[in-house]
Amino acid sequence: MIEGFARAVRSLPECALDHLRAEAARTLGQRAARAALAPVMWAELSGDMIDTTRASEALGVSRQALAKRVAAGTLLGIPGRGTTHFPVWQFTPNWGLSPDAQAIFKIFREALGRLDPYAVMSWMATPSEELNGLTPEQWLTKKQDSEPVLAEARRTAERLAS
Repeated sequence: MIEGFARAVRSLPECALDHLRAEAARTLGQRAARAALAPVMWAELSGDMIDTTRASEALGVSRQALAKRVAAGTLLGIPGRGTTHFPVWQFTPNWGLSPDAQAIFKIFREALGRLDPYAVMSWMATPSEELNGLTPEQWLTKKQDSEPVLAEARRTAERLAS
């Protein structure tokens, strides 16, 4: 991986790099590495997802109905290229909408004025001491009492809103 990046940099015209000082080159390299790895890291963070077509089929609704639910903040959709990605943790095993996910969305919607999919996704994947070191997604997946997750959602949403 590092060798591929180094090869790409070496293939640039020399004049593009001649004027850079070492610190500026280091900073640019760090930014480039983060930008290159961001999609991989986000995919790892976000877990299993389904696209618009699969979500529409699973819920038995049109793509337009999905878009309305996303706009209303009752369904979490992550915008993608030509589709929207839906985290599977917001669905029940028979593809209904999870009451716990609905409660979490309501908490964030009311605190922030809208449902920010990136804030919720990041929060759902972040371990919490209040949840014994588990992420909210892990806690809910283990079918544990949802109240600690909802309390943590309230604290986080209030902190983000202020």
